[in-house]
Amino acid sequence: MSFILALLLVLATNFAHAQEKVMNYAERARDAFTRLDATHLNVVEEFYDKNIEFHDPIGTIRGRDKIRAYYEKMYKDLKSIKFEYHEAISHDKTVVLVWKMTYATTKLNGGEPISIEGNSVIKFGGAEDKVVYHRDYFDIGAMVYEYIPVLGWGVKTIREKLGEH
Repeated sequence: MSFILALLLVLATNFAHAQEKVMNYAERARDAFTRLDATHLNVVEEFYDKNIEFHDPIGTIRGRDKIRAYYEKMYKDLKSIKFEYHEAISHDKTVVLVWKMTYATTKLNGGEPISIEGNSVIKFGGAEDKVVYHRDYFDIGAMVYEYIPVLGWGVKTIREKLGEH
């Protein structure tokens, strides 16, 4: 009887460990972006493959070292950043996260929070099953341009004119 209990305990432990190890890809992505900040840049090495290909409206970055430098520069000026996840769609090793990002930076909007909606397409792979492809989609005007003095007025005016149908 004790052998069966011990066997069941081992099986349950292995199953729980397997479940933990196979944290789904959407959870891994949400976890990484929740933890990533100026004091936790090590998340870049944990999450991204060394050959990561990253795209956003600002540009394209190839390589984990370059994406770490990108995050390092970005987080240097941030006072705060928070993601709210509305939806996660997964298929095989690809995840699409639909999110709202609220951030505050010393350089825009007088340091007051700015919120934008967006989504990320994230593909896992490589020998270590880390992120090999990451593409963010969001309105760069709503994120930055609208908060730059003369340029912001122009972007808002164009939006208003386009909205008059």
